[in-house]
Amino acid sequence: MRTEYRLWSLYPYQGEQTPPVGNPNAGFWPMFFIRREGANRFLDPFGKEITWQIREPLSIDWNSELQIVEQTMSVITHQQIQSAQYWATGEIAERFSTMLYDFAEQYPMGSPNCARMQGFFHATMNDVFVVCWYLKYLWDVARPNQYGRNIRRLMDTPRFPAYPSAHACLAGAAQEIMTYYFPQEQARIKATTEASAQSRLYAGVHFKVDNDEGLRLGRQIGKIVVDVLKVQNVKQ
Repeated sequence: MRTEYRLWSLYPYQGEQTPPVGNPNAGFWPMFFIRREGANRFLDPFGKEITWQIREPLSIDWNSELQIVEQTMSVITHQQIQSAQYWATGEIAERFSTMLYDFAEQYPMGSPNCARMQGFFHATMNDVFVVCWYLKYLWDVARPNQYGRNIRRLMDTPRFPAYPSAHACLAGAAQEIMTYYFPQEQARIKATTEASAQSRLYAGVHFKVDNDEGLRLGRQIGKIVVDVLKVQNVKQ
């Protein structure tokens, strides 16, 4: 089903008089693992064109998504509020980077390997931000608070388009990188990254699909980087 959606750049935030103004520049930064050809063609490290595994917004029922936000915020629990506040505080990449250091202490890997792991992780985060910002401003999807409903919010809505969720994209990629290095922690990593993504719904600043599809996109990028790591480890 194809459903029209509101554009982020055309509708004011709740309580405001003019539409928000953003900055799409991050969507065109240089990348480490992904190569761009032209404005919208992307190649993986092996030269293969990438087809992004994320639904186009016209295929999404945004009215149903809005109802999910309203229902969630009307019965939100104390635990969900805590999750929203925790993941909205500080830099999300720092939280996952700290997890990597904690795992590296629990499963000693040596300082050179730890530094290399962190280098791959942060380079991946850069590429995730570029792709995420490119798609955010390409599709220009409005936030829940731009639909004229009095939806409860736990924090201020970010000043950039909704889809896909940056928290979710970063979480999905972090899941793949962390699981590659520490497969014995797979269950904990998956639970943590999914909680991070879902927290943006609890905050009232994202639709559920922003998070679900953001996770999917982030995992795709993470797997691209893991493929590079696997090839390099075979050569060593």
